[in-house]
Amino acid sequence: MTTEPHHPLPEPELRPFATEPGRWHRELQRTQARLAAGALDQGPGYRREGHRGEELTRIDERTAWGWLRWPAPLAEDAPVVPLQIAVLSPRPSRAARLAGRWLTRRQPLRIYFDARYRFWVTSTTVLAAILSLTCVGAAMAKGLPADVGVPLMLLIPALAEHVPGRLDARARVRARIVQDEAGVREMQRFIGCHQIIQATDDHETPELARAVELGHHLLWDIAGVLTQPAAAPVRQWLLACEDRFTQLACQAVQTRAAKQERDRRITRTGWDSATTWTMAQPVESAPERELLPNALIEEATRALHQAATAYRAATDHLQQLDRSGRIPRPTGTADSELGCPAASSPHPRQGEGDQ
Repeated sequence: MTTEPHHPLPEPELRPFATEPGRWHRELQRTQARLAAGALDQGPGYRREGHRGEELTRIDERTAWGWLRWPAPLAEDAPVVPLQIAVLSPRPSRAARLAGRWLTRRQPLRIYFDARYRFWVTSTTVLAAILSLTCVGAAMAKGLPADVGVPLMLLIPALAEHVPGRLDARARVRARIVQDEAGVREMQRFIGCHQIIQATDDHETPELARAVELGHHLLWDIAGVLTQPAAAPVRQWLLACEDRFTQLACQAVQTRAAKQERDRRITRTGWDSATTWTMAQPVESAPERELLPNALIEEATRALHQAATAYRAATDHLQQLDRSGRIPRPTGTADSELGCPAASSPHPRQGEGDQ
């Protein structure tokens, strides 16, 4: 028996390049220019790319957790739905970043030799053939044996044609790609929730940074479940994961709001935020597992709740001090350490009034 989430996830309103104003317009202009260039090519032997509209019109948006692949709409303000959602491995590594960049590269142009598009070669292979012919030919002219130069001249274009496919297979190990319609629709809800958590991260609060990290782990687990064959308990697991994800996002929003209120109160009182309150250090990352344990999510949610409570207590304390007209300072701290002259203290020292 499953329970409904306490807080419903936000509706999937993903927008392309929401954090980069103007980027979507520029990408659409580039796509339209490529389509116009492809429409001008006629006849065999040229770039006959019109039937490969998905490759020409796709626009990839790289994110901190993976990428979104968008179709180019007919109008800039038309609603769009992602064609593909991919999540990179949550374990930070250079290999994962390179895999993301490799899988979102612009595909090379194909040069076709017949009107039915049966015989073709990529522009990368043609370029490799020209370079091998030039370089190896020059080496043979300077004394390189023909039994070495000719096989090398043929091997380089063959490698340029087949190596990218092998690299694609290696890179897909570090990415979980969801591209079926039902899976993309399900992922949109969780990505919308994760974007809320990312928006709360101020790169100063360790609890918020930990929430972003756990959100990436959850996206990795969800993408892994959605890319596997359908099983009976998948829906129940998704509902439970939805509940945990929503609670984490709601608590992150509350913590961020409490911290902003405390910072505004600190600005009004002129108190040094670095010496007011010391927050707990982030929990050490657990080793990567098949699925993220529920205890980590609950622990992060409790840490966010404790941080929000501490920020609210700090705000209330500063508000009381502000109303009383006193400048707060830590216990045992001299006026000179706070950068204030001794004469500015509102409480005169004992014996100074008699003088």
